[in-house]
Amino acid sequence: MHIHKLSKTNGVTLLEVMIAMIILSMSLMVLLNMAMVALDGNDWSNKTTVSTQLLQQKLEELRGSGTFTSGNDVVDGVNRSWTVTNAGSHLRAVTVSVTWEDVRARVHLDSIAALIRTDSV
Repeated sequence: MHIHKLSKTNGVTLLEVMIAMIILSMSLMVLLNMAMVALDGNDWSNKTTVSTQLLQQKLEELRGSGTFTSGNDVVDGVNRSWTVTNAGSHLRAVTVSVTWEDVRARVHLDSIAALIRTDSV
């Protein structure tokens, strides 16, 4: 009769499984961090685009309406204000500003200024 020794095992040890789980956990944590950075970037990009559109929209609205009064409003979570001053004969100086908060509660400010020619003095 021949006796076989079990000197070699087929399979993985508990230590190998634990090391694999640690590597997998660290990889998933890095991926989660990357996803959070991407979400923050998407939010910032979206708010920047909206604020730029609101700046241009208000400037075009003032230019087209012929009504030159200062004011402010809130659109899509973006605070918008505009100031109109007399810059000379048939000219109005218009400054439009927007402020908004990102997901980390940092306040951002954008503005645009233009001179608009009018028919009235």
